[in-house]
Amino acid sequence: MIDNRKKKIRGWKRQIRKIDSWVARVFDLDRKHLTDYNRDYAKLWIHPFYALPRRNPPTWYNRLLLKAMLDVHANWNKQLSMLNTPFYLKIWLYDPHFIHSQIVVAYKDDIDYYSKTFDISTMVQPFPYHKYITLSGELKKFDWTLHIESEVYTESDLTEYHSNGWMSKKKYKALKSKAYKSLPIDLADGSSEQAYSLRIGDVWIGSLISNGM
Repeated sequence: MIDNRKKKIRGWKRQIRKIDSWVARVFDLDRKHLTDYNRDYAKLWIHPFYALPRRNPPTWYNRLLLKAMLDVHANWNKQLSMLNTPFYLKIWLYDPHFIHSQIVVAYKDDIDYYSKTFDISTMVQPFPYHKYITLSGELKKFDWTLHIESEVYTESDLTEYHSNGWMSKKKYKALKSKAYKSLPIDLADGSSEQAYSLRIGDVWIGSLISNGM
């Protein structure tokens, strides 16, 4: 969940140094983790933004974060290319919930592990280069495909929220009507119930052109 309320953040020089610390932690692939699990990721675990609730940094800070992600991605790509085996290496760029963005890698038996994480968007819109204008040259080295950031509610979730007074009947009905997808899902006890997927944002998935999968 992203908290968009305005809260003063002090010490921006210190916040910038946190980006350098993040890069130092994730710059090299964790070879052991990758070997053990066939996949890994690097999330933007930078306080106070990646906390509960999540808080989106200002645009200028997001540009610094994205530059750091591109640098890490380049190094991961270099290290993976030396393995001489196919791999999935992507940047997941969330919009507007930028702080959820991450770098994701998988290979061997789990190479397709992340490939169906998001539904593909049917909307036609250009990649938002204007938000990261100083990085547009590097970003254009990627093929960006638009996917959906969603929240999923089951019928029992909505019923519970309404019966406990956490959700009005109007909102209960509105959530259902706004769902871009409604499908039955199987439950652990063998039964099924309806699930509603609501679009809350975009996820741009970037693949380095002519590399990886």
